[in-house]
Amino acid sequence: MSVELYFICFYGLLIVASTLVQQLTSLVNVGIISVFTSREGVKFSGMTGRLERAILNCVIALAVIAPAILVLTITKTSSANTMLAVQVFFWARLVYVIAYGFNIIGVRSVSWIVSLLSILYLYWSAMSIS
Repeated sequence: MSVELYFICFYGLLIVASTLVQQLTSLVNVGIISVFTSREGVKFSGMTGRLERAILNCVIALAVIAPAILVLTITKTSSANTMLAVQVFFWARLVYVIAYGFNIIGVRSVSWIVSLLSILYLYWSAMSIS
């Protein structure tokens, strides 16, 4: 397995772990009865709401980064730079989820930008294949 695919798998696990934490915080946020219903009309606030938004953003980022990783893997054109880029992406997204959950606004924004730049680099690398 390529390093890029390995870190995307780790990123999927990060999303699963974030979802678990979000579900656990929702017990405190809205109560056990609301958690075990259809959740129609339930509004999460505080950390629970922020984690919900962070998870959605993470799933979108996964959908965006996956094509570049697949192209690099299928064409066997990964390099030290693409391996570094996907690692930077992963760690930036980890920081993003933590910062978003704890409402650390500046850190959240910087980590989001770093992960976006990593994605753009991976696309540039994937599309530069001759």
